[in-house]
Amino acid sequence: MNVAIMQPFYLFLRKHFHLLKRADIYVFMDDTQFVKNSHHNRNRIKSSQGYTWLTVPVLHRFGQLIFEVELDNKKNWRKKHWESIKQAYSKAPYFSQYKNFFEEVYSKEWDKLSSLNIFLIKEISKFLNICNTKFINLSELNILNDNPTQRLIDICENLGATNYIIGTKAKDYMEEWRWEKTNVNLEYYEPEYKPYPQLHGNFLDNCAIIDLLFNCGPESGKYIWGNDN
Repeated sequence: MNVAIMQPFYLFLRKHFHLLKRADIYVFMDDTQFVKNSHHNRNRIKSSQGYTWLTVPVLHRFGQLIFEVELDNKKNWRKKHWESIKQAYSKAPYFSQYKNFFEEVYSKEWDKLSSLNIFLIKEISKFLNICNTKFINLSELNILNDNPTQRLIDICENLGATNYIIGTKAKDYMEEWRWEKTNVNLEYYEPEYKPYPQLHGNFLDNCAIIDLLFNCGPESGKYIWGNDN
């Protein structure tokens, strides 16, 4: 059984959905420390001016965990985000197919950052026909360990994983010798992607998933996992 563990970022990139599709269980690591102005609360889209950042304002206190972070709804960020998205993608081939969903998301007042992020990830997964992955919030499991690698192992063993999939950047901090003492295989995974049709000139990679979705619609999976189903 494949397990993947990832912090719930705002609007995710296509590589995150690739990892999500491969997982039987996908754990949102929502009980790790929040990092302001990281992908926790911001992501970028492609507009006629190039990359445009969308940042969700938060009421942040140092040391807060992701699931504790509240949104600063005194700022009119939802209207700004939706207006930026419409300006960037209103002429995209599949904008009208997903317009109502995103308009509704940005018309709702969200209290917690993690609730917004996780909701978007789950619903966009459905648009990408990712239907067989089970989602779990790590804050609900109460699995604690001061050692980061051992904590990942504890999570995997608790869930009965046989394979733990993680991006290759994790090699920088992973204590691989700990995994050798388990029955869980450690798999590093960092696929390369080809460009997809995009508005506004030359291709820009690493945009939020909505860039791919609005431009390619039901064909989006072809540019994430290709024939790897």
